[in-house]
Amino acid sequence: MSDQQTHHDVERPVSLRYLVHVLRAYAPIILVVTAAVAVFYLIIASLLYVVGPSQRVTTVRFRLDFKGATEGQYPNGNKFSGAEIVSTPILLKVFKENQLQRFTNFERFSRALYVLEANPEYERMAVLYQGRLADPRLSPIDRERILHEWELKSTSIAKNEYSINWMRTSDTADVPDNLIRKSLLDVLDAWAHYAIEEQHVLDYSLPILRQDVLDSLDTSAGPVVSTHVLRSRVYQIIEDINQLEMVPGAQLIRSADHMSLEEIRLRLSEIVRFRLEPLTAQLLANGANRAATVRFFQSQLAYDERQLKAVQDSTEALRQSLALYVDRGKVSADTASGMATAAPPALRSGDRAGETVIPQINETFIDRLVALSSQAVDRPYMERAANEYKRTALFAIPFEQAVAYDREVLDVLAKSSGGEQPAPASVNGEIESIRQEARQLLVRTNEIYQAISRNLNPSTQLYSLGEPPITRSERRFHLSGLLVYGVLLSSAAFLATAILSFAHARLREEEAEEEEVEAA
Repeated sequence: MSDQQTHHDVERPVSLRYLVHVLRAYAPIILVVTAAVAVFYLIIASLLYVVGPSQRVTTVRFRLDFKGATEGQYPNGNKFSGAEIVSTPILLKVFKENQLQRFTNFERFSRALYVLEANPEYERMAVLYQGRLADPRLSPIDRERILHEWELKSTSIAKNEYSINWMRTSDTADVPDNLIRKSLLDVLDAWAHYAIEEQHVLDYSLPILRQDVLDSLDTSAGPVVSTHVLRSRVYQIIEDINQLEMVPGAQLIRSADHMSLEEIRLRLSEIVRFRLEPLTAQLLANGANRAATVRFFQSQLAYDERQLKAVQDSTEALRQSLALYVDRGKVSADTASGMATAAPPALRSGDRAGETVIPQINETFIDRLVALSSQAVDRPYMERAANEYKRTALFAIPFEQAVAYDREVLDVLAKSSGGEQPAPASVNGEIESIRQEARQLLVRTNEIYQAISRNLNPSTQLYSLGEPPITRSERRFHLSGLLVYGVLLSSAAFLATAILSFAHARLREEEAEEEEVEAA
């Protein structure tokens, strides 16, 4: 009876009072072990933090202010990339201006600089969605939904905030901090100057001739050829003015001497009509070397006819393509109008009360639905084709005028009987006077073009600084990570010591009970 009672006492469950009693008895040992582990980890973590590899990074945050920065393109439509800011020509210019060769070479300097997107809102949202996607309980459907939601939200965030960084390592450790910060700002200034002055990113995207195109007029080929070349360039200036007038607000802008685009075009037309045309007619009627002049205008006529033929072929190809889609649209409209009449009998007789209407869907019905949907899909293509056809047809008009002019000149040469040749000095003086006047008008056209570009893209500076340059140290082991690991290690040491304490206390109790049983 006593053996059964003793066995029952040994197998009884552990009570809460027993656990508290053991913890109280072993508390000093548990605390000492936990403290020892924590102190040992603190020493190791301090050594890792101090001795571990580290680097210093100087950062300048800036915001792009030009139109189209959020879409990744300049105001003139060219693509923008952050790598352009730290391109080789810009870095080489900054490297030489700041005399950085005293401290490092160009290769190490170029590797130390990099540009990153620095949008705080974008970074916070990225961290949020990374946490949501890290959930292992997500199903494939939920994961795809979250990714689609991320794509929609990320595209709505303005991506025009960047940072230029200098990673200071042992290769660039000798560069002073103030020179690093100045170099970063100089890189931004050099990029902005290069983009505005060299790439002309703030200019409106139009093919405007520069004033120096009239400076290189060759007069060695004779006065007839010179007047013909000058006439073609004046007409090109007039064509540029016609395109420039299509820009909103261009009619209201004037040059420095208060001339509008309409006035400049009128002056150029008067130059062609009242000065170049009469001068050309005089040279053709009384000029020498008639055979060379005829050969020249025959070659011009052949060239203009080839150009006109190419434009007409392109226009005809566009017209045939557009006609094909128009015919398809008519067929689709006809099939759409016939869908109601081609409905099954059950649909047409379903208005009688009490009858069940069962729609009959066959292949013809599906083909008509596809025809209707394709008509809606083809509409953007038809609009683009119609606009291209209109542009090409208008592009053929100057070539038609050129062909007509060449033929008129050849007719004049065939009918003229020659006469007294005008003085070369007076002819060259008249050509030079016309050229100078046309050049001045072209200068005024460029002034108006620059004013239009400034009004459409008013940003004189491509960027603005978000905050002053800051320098921070980046280490391989961060304090937050080391702290988390220290807390986990201390908790594990406390738990392991407590478990060992319970095991030791239980072992001692079992040994004591066995001794009592043996003594009994």
